[in-house]
Amino acid sequence: MTSGVATVPVTVRPADAFRRACRYEWRHLAALRSTWILLSVVTVLSVLTGITVLLDLDKQHTVSAVTVADAIAWTPLSLQIPALCFFVLVLGTGPVSTDLVSGAARTTWLTVNGRATAYGAKCAVGFTIGAGTAAVSALLGAVSCAASLAMAGAPQPNWTEVLAPAARFVVWMGCWALLCLAAVALLRSRIVPVLLLVLWPLLGERITGALLGYIPGLDGVNNWLPFAAGRAMLTDVSAYSGDEKPFAQALVGSHLSTSVAVTVFCLYTAAITAAGWWAYCQRDAKAP
Repeated sequence: MTSGVATVPVTVRPADAFRRACRYEWRHLAALRSTWILLSVVTVLSVLTGITVLLDLDKQHTVSAVTVADAIAWTPLSLQIPALCFFVLVLGTGPVSTDLVSGAARTTWLTVNGRATAYGAKCAVGFTIGAGTAAVSALLGAVSCAASLAMAGAPQPNWTEVLAPAARFVVWMGCWALLCLAAVALLRSRIVPVLLLVLWPLLGERITGALLGYIPGLDGVNNWLPFAAGRAMLTDVSAYSGDEKPFAQALVGSHLSTSVAVTVFCLYTAAITAAGWWAYCQRDAKAP
């Protein structure tokens, strides 16, 4: 027997829906054991950064600020991307791939009041996880370096010169998390985006830039490719000494200044994230 009382639908404001969606995404990530295992490994490796800096002490028993900045940013100069990327890659690709590939998307959309809200929450939480992990890692690495140098009796670098590269590293890692989830939304897979995000910065972009250089009018376009700008964003070549500068410039592969590189890399990230939003909102999910 029914009571005869009509149920009035409750209207949820967009801001409230977005906040609830962010809480939903965070609880989902926090409930995974793999999340805490990865963050624990990152914490341990960040604390060990000080040991790696001791290996770079020169004959005068000193270490430069650029060396410390490169170390706490997980050596992006030699690896082409920060090694931290490989850990955040797992966290960044997981939320969207779980929705689209496993068929859980419909449940997510009903829970958080729509596809656009769901994608926006994934972006917000993803950026926060990427940037937050980088910020904590950089802080732990800096403390570890300072303590290691003090115990070794070596002078401290100019820490004010480390702040700007560390801040750019934090923003870069937040953008990386956005690129991870956007790639999954565009390719509707988890394996293919992982391979693309690993191989493209390390190899694919170098080859593409070299080939584009043979096309008339495109000479120098390699400076403006996404991860070339990303490398220039992370590594300020002008901060290196005369002997080290040519080698650093060759590894970076872009002549953009850091300020321009930050703008270019963030614009690429925004464009790819927007394309991922379109794909996530327009395409249907696979059936569970």
